Amino acid sequence: MPLFTGAYPDPLASAADATMQSALKAKRQALSLAGAPNAGNLAMTVVVLTGFEGTRQHPWAGLRENEEHYAASLVKIAAMYAAFDLRASADQLATAGGLTTWPQIEAALVAAFNPEIAAHTPALISGSPSLGAQDKTRRPDYSAVLRPGSGPDFTVDFTQAQTDAFENMMVDQENPGATVTIHGLGYPYLDGKIADDGFFDGTSHGVWLAGDYAQQWPAARIPCVNDVDTAQGTTTRHLAKLMTLLADDALVGPLSSAGMKDLMARAGNFFPDTSPPIWPANGRFSATHGKVGIGPLKSNQLVFSEALIVHDTVRDLRFVVVWQNVIDQGLSKRKLFEPVAALAEATMNAFVP
Repeated sequence: MPLFTGAYPDPLASAADATMQSALKAKRQALSLAGAPNAGNLAMTVVVLTGFEGTRQHPWAGLRENEEHYAASLVKIAAMYAAFDLRASADQLATAGGLTTWPQIEAALVAAFNPEIAAHTPALISGSPSLGAQDKTRRPDYSAVLRPGSGPDFTVDFTQAQTDAFENMMVDQENPGATVTIHGLGYPYLDGKIADDGFFDGTSHGVWLAGDYAQQWPAARIPCVNDVDTAQGTTTRHLAKLMTLLADDALVGPLSSAGMKDLMARAGNFFPDTSPPIWPANGRFSATHGKVGIGPLKSNQLVFSEALIVHDTVRDLRFVVVWQNVIDQGLSKRKLFEPVAALAEATMNAFVP
């Protein structure tokens, strides 16, 4: 089983839904005229899930959805998914070969996967002037990430240290677990996988993660709109594609998607005054899964971002909402995120089942 299998079918292959797009733009214009914070620079993509699961025709709408922005911790989602993909591929390789002991499995992974990783290492990694030779040629630390499985589902599973790292970076929403995960994968595999799966265009747009959140490794950066450059960036459209596949249980596979969603369903709340972005518990809109991003621009201003699966409890509809480039302006979080909520709600309300 190859490690690199090509791009996923795009679940947002259709043009933007005209009604949703019109509502999103009209709400943005109204907010701008009212002087709402970030109404002009916020980027957002909203995707309908219910009724379109597993298709390439998910209705969607977006603002500045193709702009690359520094997104801080939001793109830790990519490290999680790449690790889950490595586990699934290792499991298939071991199962097909009837391998049961770790020395057998690790030797097979090195022999089969390392040459593939070399062939798929993005030029932005292999040719980066910011990275050393070791960074450009790293291979996954298989023993740090994987071990023989102990349950019925996987012949190869995650080590306890990697499981703890997922808990730290996705549930506790802290940096050490992300560093452990990225160090376990290495930039060549991590960014090669993201690009091969269709979430990065190879040059400057899409999910890009080439920094380790600890400054222990040098970073490889690409241009972005809201900062000079970034080692942790995305467009909302590319991340919405990834989130839609995850919600559809199509990212890596059903068992892996369920495991990733479990982590995101238990994610801690960085914005306790708002139940991010502004929806209160037991209200019409409920964020059931999420990941936030908070980090400093080079101007030292904080910038916020978020990826969510949202449930409209009145109509029993589910949506993906990805937003970014909300810049701190010294306001309360409630005031800062009210325009985000208003834009998302207007777009979701406009969808006609």
